[in-house]
Formats: sequence, C-alpha cells, structure tokens
Amino acid sequence: MEEAATDRLARKVGGRFKLASLVMKRLLEINRGSQPLADSDSDNMLHNVLKEVELDLIRLVPRLPAPAEGGEEGDALEQGE
Repeated sequence: MEEAATDRLARKVGGRFKLASLVMKRLLEINRGSQPLADSDSDNMLHNVLKEVELDLIRLVPRLPAPAEGGEEGDALEQGE
C-alpha cells in the first residue's frame, strides 16, 4: 500500500498510533480464527486488514472501566454489521 493511502487511513482513524493499534488487534483476531470481513485479491493479511479499515468494517472504540472494579482502560475493536 502506498504511503499516501496509509496516511489517509491514519487520518480516518485518528492517527498513526490508532491505525497501528487497530491493525494489530485485528491481525490477532484473524490469527486466532476470525474470518476476514473484506474480500481481497491478496494473500497478505495486512492488506486485507487495511482494506477492512478503508471500507469502515472495523474501528476502535474506547473501552469504559467496569463500574465497581475500574477495569483495564484502552481501546477495543468493533466490527461493523
């Protein structure tokens, strides 16, 4: 994927760190058995995940702390319908 496209995706999700985090979380899901959400001609899973981001099929959502326990904060992965 060309650099301009990567920059566009980074702006779309809120920055390079968030894009990297989203891609990493999604690649872990796929490696654990989740099916890709977007059809791609490439066997490269990174390209498939970037295609999912481009098509708005996945996004990061803030994780809220548990009411009583104060759970772990961070971002969670949400898949589109």
